[in-house]
Amino acid sequence: MSRVEQLMTKEEVAHAAAVTTQAVSNWARRHPKNFPQLVRRGSQDGYLTSAVAAWLDGRRIPRPALLPGERLGTTYGERFRSAVGYPVPPATVDPMPEPAAELLDERLWSSLERLLRKSEVPAVFEAIVLSLLCLRDASPVDWAAISRSSIDMIHGVVTQAWQRQAAPLSTATTVLRDAPATVYGRHQLLNIVRILDDVRTPGDKVFEYLLDQFARFRHSSPDEYLVPAGLASLMVRMVDPAPGSRVHDPCCGVGNLLVAAGKHMTRMAGSGSPVALTGRAATARTWSLATMNAAIHGIRIDLGDGPPSDPGEIDAEPGRFDVVLLNPPFGMRNWSLPTARSARPWPYGEPSPHNVTMAWLQAAVEALAPGGRAAVIMPYNATFALTVREREIRGAMVERGAVRCVVALPSHLFRETTVPVTVWILAHPDDTAGEEVLFVDARGATRKIGPTHRVMTEPGCQAVLDAYQGWMNKTAALPIATEDFAATTATVTEIREHSYDLQPSTYLNQRRQVVTDRRTSPTLPALRSNLARLDDKARTADLTLDCCLERLVSWTR
Repeated sequence: MSRVEQLMTKEEVAHAAAVTTQAVSNWARRHPKNFPQLVRRGSQDGYLTSAVAAWLDGRRIPRPALLPGERLGTTYGERFRSAVGYPVPPATVDPMPEPAAELLDERLWSSLERLLRKSEVPAVFEAIVLSLLCLRDASPVDWAAISRSSIDMIHGVVTQAWQRQAAPLSTATTVLRDAPATVYGRHQLLNIVRILDDVRTPGDKVFEYLLDQFARFRHSSPDEYLVPAGLASLMVRMVDPAPGSRVHDPCCGVGNLLVAAGKHMTRMAGSGSPVALTGRAATARTWSLATMNAAIHGIRIDLGDGPPSDPGEIDAEPGRFDVVLLNPPFGMRNWSLPTARSARPWPYGEPSPHNVTMAWLQAAVEALAPGGRAAVIMPYNATFALTVREREIRGAMVERGAVRCVVALPSHLFRETTVPVTVWILAHPDDTAGEEVLFVDARGATRKIGPTHRVMTEPGCQAVLDAYQGWMNKTAALPIATEDFAATTATVTEIREHSYDLQPSTYLNQRRQVVTDRRTSPTLPALRSNLARLDDKARTADLTLDCCLERLVSWTR
């Protein structure tokens, strides 16, 4: 039986957050859509403690209101959690202060973008900028010599500095050796050096910022999509790799999931503890960027000596890892298996040669050691029936307990694609299988930046994490339904009755419909719920049609 969660009065909330009761009233009045709602339990009215904690996690304490011992950037959530005995979560993505981000926009990116628009090969320009940034952090002495160089000497000084770097960083930054020594090339090199030399923000923050800006500039990817920082942090926190865990990413892209895992494990155990991170980059571009990403963050990641000869190869050594993190390329048309894998049967069914998603899901589960768990990004359409084969594979995974949780996320979350995605939490199939799956709708747990782009909010991430951990610990009061977030569970029997449809909306709308059916006349919330259900059906139909059209393209070539 689930533990009944404590209710707190407005005065108790104020006392725990060390603010006035009027401040709590102001929060409730100014944020009516997302501030926790009053809950009635018998004759008592109050706020759910977990809901208050999650909301306060997103509010930083102004400098004048900080208490002795509180650092700049502390949130009311941290203060509140400490007061009520809730665990204080670690910082998620070490967010860059807004003034620093604005300064980078003004001083760094605006200058680099002008050069980028004039460059003949944008991908080479990106590689040169990021390589120089790594060189700046790895060798301050060499960088001092580079920053003093004239236009006639700049190419030679950069090449000499590159030659002094140890592998694998030297291998990853060979673009510096191959940079054109023409007058234009030397001018470009000198301009980039001057721009980077003017930035005082720590190199790891600048690297993350530039990865995002380059992805935004090109609007597409030649190989793999960059995982947003907030989403990467959420995935890592959900699978929670402990110090010493064997963590692997079989298609690591630029390495930001592994870097996020390294940060998380270091925070848990301290900087002196060993971190076992391995990854496999599919292309030369991603191998180089992942190597630089690890180096500039000071995190050791074993990426091998280089990318495989076949970028379409799916490979993950079976049964070796405690945690698997994965954001595979969804649209891979020509994929293959390593020779050693071809003789081994698929555990849940032969995947379609025209759809790689079910192959990646099975590879992630196979790679887990007993007790292991995986967080995998999948396109939204992987959750519902596209073909009989895919439905059967999903069914086998559910029946054997490999699928533990599915989180729905909105479109426009990635810089390089508008496709809506989901995060699947998977488990080793020989573990004690649960009788239910947790479904989370986090599409509203984001905020808009610019016309269309969306980012995860810290309160949204915390709400997902609290629901998942509460469900795992059997302390969550489910279902949860707010304007921005919802979560519920469904038994394996229910999922089987829905033909192994894993869309969170299927089960969330079913719960809402039960409540609606008890009423004699439709209310505004009921009408909104019905509209959301119809919207989900329309989205599902659109995604199914898009998938069918994409497959027709391959037959017409």
